[in-house]
Amino acid sequence: MGPVIIAIAVLFALCLVGWAASALAVRVDRLHRQVLGSRATLETQLVHRAQAAVELAASSRLDPASALLVSRAAHEALEAEGPLVDDRLDSASLREDPGNTDRSRAAIESDLTRVLRTVLTARTRAELSADPLSGAALARLDKTAHRMVLARRFHNIHVAETRRLRATWPVRILHLAGRAPQPATFDMDDDITPEPSEEDTP
Repeated sequence: MGPVIIAIAVLFALCLVGWAASALAVRVDRLHRQVLGSRATLETQLVHRAQAAVELAASSRLDPASALLVSRAAHEALEAEGPLVDDRLDSASLREDPGNTDRSRAAIESDLTRVLRTVLTARTRAELSADPLSGAALARLDKTAHRMVLARRFHNIHVAETRRLRATWPVRILHLAGRAPQPATFDMDDDITPEPSEEDTP
């Protein structure tokens, strides 16, 4: 009876380990899918922000130079064709011809943020808000910018969770992540809050 009991115990232990490994592999896969899902959401919010910036530039309430700066930066963001994050985790980053790769998407989106922060001073915001048309465009831009910040935060949180799980010894030893690349965060300047000017400083 001794050898039989030992064999049963070993078999039970192997089944338990197999079940745990399977559950862990499913969790890793689910986290990868969450990263891709949050990345798609982030991509959508970035497009909405750029569209709102174009709308604001076309409202005829910004001075011509500022409107041109915002319009150019927004159209560059809309026309960017490279992958959002070049970690080869999603199909967009696996394309042989990703389009314009001279500058990363993060750099292009950060440029739009900096242009908006420079143009939309506290005084300019007050002037735009006084007009119904431009005020609505500014409100839409602020809303889309806020949603984009949240989407980027959630994406990076999912990436951090995935990387943390993949760093654990069971996942590494058992190769439970398969050949899936390590996901990367999307890091950009996303704060369009105007910096205080000398006139605003008490």
